[in-house]
Amino acid sequence: MIKPESAGYDYDVVVSGASLAGSAAAILLARRGVRVALLERRSDPEAYKVLCTHSLQASAYPVLDELGLVPALEEAGAVRNEGRWYTRWGWIEPRAEPAGPELPYAYNIRRSTLDPLIRSHAAKTPGVDLLLGHQVTGQRM
Repeated sequence: MIKPESAGYDYDVVVSGASLAGSAAAILLARRGVRVALLERRSDPEAYKVLCTHSLQASAYPVLDELGLVPALEEAGAVRNEGRWYTRWGWIEPRAEPAGPELPYAYNIRRSTLDPLIRSHAAKTPGVDLLLGHQVTGQRM
């Protein structure tokens, strides 16, 4: 996943951490013409966050869609779900307007699948150099 052209230091942005937020930020920035160094301290491209939930709320759907990850998520086995919450006042069950657009889905997917998937997607994005086994240790002015 490390691209050979990454030997240079000609980047507009350095993103520290190639997990969900870092990879998403790198993809979106690169699509807008920014050259991004995406650093990940772990050298294993299959690394994932162990102590974390496996649930993506429906509010994340627009970003997942913009990233182009929805088909890959479903192909990887992500389970669609609709958010329902029970409170002391009763159930909260979001519903679409009768003539309105369908509500987005929430997804359940293990981080062991999701993290490598988005990291791989970032690595394939033109303008992103994924640098595994690298971390920020200081600031150069």
